[in-house]
Amino acid sequence: MNDVIIVGAGPVGLFAALLLEQRGMTVAVYERWPTFYPLPRACGVDHEIVRQLQGADLADEMEPLFDPVIGPDKTYEFLDQDGETLLRIEWNRPGASGWAQMNMFYQPDLEHMVARRLEASPRVTIHRGHKLVAIVQDEESATLEFAVGDDDTDRVSAEARFVIGADGARSAVRDLLNIEQTDLGFSYDWLVLDVVPNEERLWKPYVVQNCDPSRPSTLVGSGPKRRRWEFMRVPGESIEELNTAETAWRLLARWDITPDNATLERHAVYTFRGAWAHQWKKGRVLLAGDAAHLMPPFLGQGLCAGMRDALALSWRLSMVLAGDASSDLLESYGPERSGHVQEIITQAVELGRLICMLDPDEVAARNQQMKAALMNPALAVKPPPEPRLGDGHGYMAADPNAGYLSVQGRVRRAEQEGLFDDVVGKGWQLLLRSDGQPPIFNEAVREAAERFGLVVASFGERGDTVDLDGTYANWFDRLNADAVLVRPDFYIFGTSSVARAGDLILAARDMLALRVPA
Repeated sequence: MNDVIIVGAGPVGLFAALLLEQRGMTVAVYERWPTFYPLPRACGVDHEIVRQLQGADLADEMEPLFDPVIGPDKTYEFLDQDGETLLRIEWNRPGASGWAQMNMFYQPDLEHMVARRLEASPRVTIHRGHKLVAIVQDEESATLEFAVGDDDTDRVSAEARFVIGADGARSAVRDLLNIEQTDLGFSYDWLVLDVVPNEERLWKPYVVQNCDPSRPSTLVGSGPKRRRWEFMRVPGESIEELNTAETAWRLLARWDITPDNATLERHAVYTFRGAWAHQWKKGRVLLAGDAAHLMPPFLGQGLCAGMRDALALSWRLSMVLAGDASSDLLESYGPERSGHVQEIITQAVELGRLICMLDPDEVAARNQQMKAALMNPALAVKPPPEPRLGDGHGYMAADPNAGYLSVQGRVRRAEQEGLFDDVVGKGWQLLLRSDGQPPIFNEAVREAAERFGLVVASFGERGDTVDLDGTYANWFDRLNADAVLVRPDFYIFGTSSVARAGDLILAARDMLALRVPA
């Protein structure tokens, strides 16, 4: 029996498998389709997700795959039908996690990179061409039944202690568990075109939302030397009319993209929606990625949300499966992630409603409002939100700093310089601003810290870690705290003074049902 079965071999399922494998778990991945999907879908991830990949020891391999959205040539603008700027969003900057705020990539490259790691591991098996048809659970495990190949009469079963349903928007896992969704009623069909230009061009703006009521469209990078266009289906136009190569080339001609100077890699129509599952955990089965939530792509957060799910699940499951924590720890997963993603989905839908506007009077009012915001930064739309986690009793909710994303900066310790996770360590982190005198921990705190595998860093004149760029000095000031306990998913558990740092560790022990030997 495996520790975990993952249904779905997309990026979220594969990443969850890698994180669990690296924590010593045995994982079986089951995918409905018989072969690897060779074309792109998602095309961007933010700084937080790149830090996750860094933490999975993929940094050296992944950097050539990304096109960081950073620098003055990579602006993000909304344009009206006359090409005038309505809005600028400052994505072209460093993010809080030590990487560019946004990073464009070619999804098959990322999936191949993760799959290669998994295929080399004796703890992971990947089974393609297996369609999930049944789930049976008891107090100890879950048993899944799959139909193999084209013949539904050929069945195999697999058992695991836990199951992750990462099988996409049409999730069989979600349907078999009869989990309902909240749908925000936002539904628009868009033609998505992935294009490989034959020659390099400087695209300015780098990311464009064309808010033209005759046909809203989007232009964005999709990895090194690649571009993506998206065109909304307009009234009176069928999906069949829209989703043809002939239509694609006709729409691309405006940018002088033709069959003579570019390759049309893919054309597909997607329905952009905003929705989330009512339950993210049912018995021993947990949902992740598009199985748990759907969002329009206007904030570039769809895959990011799924990757956050994968990390939030992996550190919890590994602690439970290793016997370090009670299974009650898993109860915090759904409320935290659902609360977090609902805020992002809501903002993405609000932005989408502005972009998809067709009524002339509404368009005129929108343009006037957005141009006013352009002159007044206080009115401007902000970059993708980094909201607080929902309250699932997995952090100190009474602490106004807790539940928010932490930071990663460049540091020096001993003779090594680099990003914090590489130099000091990942996992549970206790970050201190002190005069070099470490807090005095009693035996209970030391035992809990050891069980957490706690990494401790002390900043200050006599501390063991040097803040090379002022990242942590500014952060401590902003938090008005001198001790910060950070969870393995980079979210703050709680803050305190240095003298009370031991109390933070004990609070985490108790809240997360950590099992410390008597």
